[in-house]
Amino acid sequence: MRNRVFLVLLTSVMIITACGPTGNHFKIEGRLKGMQPGEIYIYSLQGGNARFDTLKVKSGNFVYEGTAEEPTPYVLVFQNGLEQVIFVNGGQTLEYTASANDMKNYQVKGSDENKLLNEFRAETATMTQVKVKAAARAFIEGHPASPVSIYMLDKYFVQDSEIAFAETLQLTQLLRKHQKNNVYLIDLETNIKILQSGDVGKTIPKVQLTTKTGKKLNLGAIDKSHLLVGFWATWLTEAWDMMSSLRKMSKDYSSSLQVLAISLDTQQYKWEEFVRTDSLVIDNVCDFKSWDSPTVQKFGVRGLPFYVLCDSKGKILSKGSTVDDMKRDVEKRLKKDNPSADTNKKEIGGDE
Repeated sequence: MRNRVFLVLLTSVMIITACGPTGNHFKIEGRLKGMQPGEIYIYSLQGGNARFDTLKVKSGNFVYEGTAEEPTPYVLVFQNGLEQVIFVNGGQTLEYTASANDMKNYQVKGSDENKLLNEFRAETATMTQVKVKAAARAFIEGHPASPVSIYMLDKYFVQDSEIAFAETLQLTQLLRKHQKNNVYLIDLETNIKILQSGDVGKTIPKVQLTTKTGKKLNLGAIDKSHLLVGFWATWLTEAWDMMSSLRKMSKDYSSSLQVLAISLDTQQYKWEEFVRTDSLVIDNVCDFKSWDSPTVQKFGVRGLPFYVLCDSKGKILSKGSTVDDMKRDVEKRLKKDNPSADTNKKEIGGDE
């Protein structure tokens, strides 16, 4: 998966103590009609750390037992990569059924949370992606105290590659009113407010960076009319195209565009080899912290490539996730100030 999400799925889902005759023990009894003998996997992201267990399927049946202190989403993973979520809690015996010919329409009986998920899957089975997201929002608004709503929020809003911060924050705050002590929601609200600073129309984060050559850069004080920040990494498929495009735009719009390339590499020698002469054309920065880099997080980078185009005052004019969009945005904003720029001319060679 190329995209890296900035939040872990459902950490500390809710504050409800376990109950039932068997304390915190739970059991899942599974029946897979038409399934050949084999293995499937199951894991929980409770606490943010995934631990996979292997389930043996014999005669279409499997059994899984564990412990849970609160309603917790577990994920079944099949050999073809299909994933299915089941909510478990202490004191429960859950009945899972599915057909090998229709794996998406599985059913789980034994808890209110799984009943809600069964109904949601049935309701949205034939819907488009857009309508499913709208249905997820309606579900969240109708069940603000349910742990399933946190799952819906994460799956359909937080994990969306084109996350709508305002809408996600609104839903997060709604859930917090009903689940005030939930750690995931508290952290999510804080992170979204930070990431909103990277929205179009906002001002870019004021950060100080050190380039490959040791030059100090203050992104709050650029000396040209526009600033283009491109995020990339040597392991990115489009790395050559991204860097070549950044160099070319720096040349074509040299009078009005300042270009900065920020790498998410972790291996210094690979990064230095790739950009060994780029310092003569554009500024290159890498702190070798990859997705944990404060700069990457402040800009709200969720996948590579990624770019942000700003004016001289740091106001974000546009941002995007493809090299072609980056080229079009720059040309649209700067071509009138650089009429001699030939944006269709291909650059020869990778290094300058």
